[in-house]
Amino acid sequence: VPFGKNTDASIIGCWGITEPDHGTDTLVPGTPEFSNPEIKGQVSARLDGEEWVIEGQKSAWVSNGTISTHSLVYLNIDPSMGLKGGGICIVPHNLPGVRKGRPLDKMGQRALNQGEIFFDKVRVPKDYMLVDQESYEALLDVTLATANAGMGAIFTGVARAAYEEALNYSKTRIQGGKPLFEHQLIKHKLFNMFMKVEAARALSRSAIVYNLNNTPPLTKYSIASKVFCTNTAFEVASDAIQIFGGIGVSREYPVEKFFRDARAAMIEDGANDSLMITGAHSL
Repeated sequence: VPFGKNTDASIIGCWGITEPDHGTDTLVPGTPEFSNPEIKGQVSARLDGEEWVIEGQKSAWVSNGTISTHSLVYLNIDPSMGLKGGGICIVPHNLPGVRKGRPLDKMGQRALNQGEIFFDKVRVPKDYMLVDQESYEALLDVTLATANAGMGAIFTGVARAAYEEALNYSKTRIQGGKPLFEHQLIKHKLFNMFMKVEAARALSRSAIVYNLNNTPPLTKYSIASKVFCTNTAFEVASDAIQIFGGIGVSREYPVEKFFRDARAAMIEDGANDSLMITGAHSL
C-alpha cells in the first residue's frame, strides 16, 4: 500500500467505523454482543476476483469525513460472525462510487470536521484490505486502547486549561471589594478543581505508560482514563464557568468552549457509560 510514504500532506485520512445504526456498540470486543450474528455492520465487503467490492454508509460522526482523501474503513466481511467478522480496508475517495455528505454543525469540537461517507459498489484492490476477520477483534481492542488513552491525555489538558483560566480570572476580578480569589468559597472551588486535574493527569499518564510497556495493552486502563478524564474536563469547565459568572457563557472567554468540547468528548470515541460496561468485562 503506497500511502504510508506520503510527506506532503496531500493525503488526509479518516477513521470510518461508526454507522447510522452502530455507534459505541462497534467498540465492544470480547463481549457476547460482538459475536452475535444478529448484530452486524452496515458497510460490507465481498471478494470478487482480485478486488473487494464495498457497499454501505458510514455515519455523520466520521472525523475528517468530508475533507479526507482516504478512509480506513471498518467493515463487515463475514456476517455470520456478527461484528466480530469485520475487516479494515483502505479506500481512496477518488474511486467511483464514493460519495460524501455535508459536515455536521455541532455544539462542541466545531473545529473537528465530521460527516458521512457513502460507498456504492466501490472496488478496491485485494491488498488494500489490511486486516481480515481472523485478526479483526484483536486489532480493534488495540485500537480502542490507543484511542482512549489519547482522549484521556487530551482532556486532561482541557481540564487544566479551564482550571488555569478560572484561577487567573479569580485573581483579577473584583467582587465585594476584593478579588474573587480572596473569597473562601472560590478558594474551595478552585482547590477542588486543582485536585481533579491532578488526579486526571496521574491516571492518564499511568494508563499510557502501562500500555506502552505491555503487549497487548490492557484496554480497561485506557477506558478508565478516557472516562475519568473527559468527565473531569466537563466538571472542571463547568466550575470555571461558574467562577466567571455571566461572562463565562459568552464567547469573550474560552471556558464556554472548553465546556462544549468536554461534553462532546463524553460521547466521542465511545460513550462513557457504554465504555464502562465494556471495561467491566475484563475486570
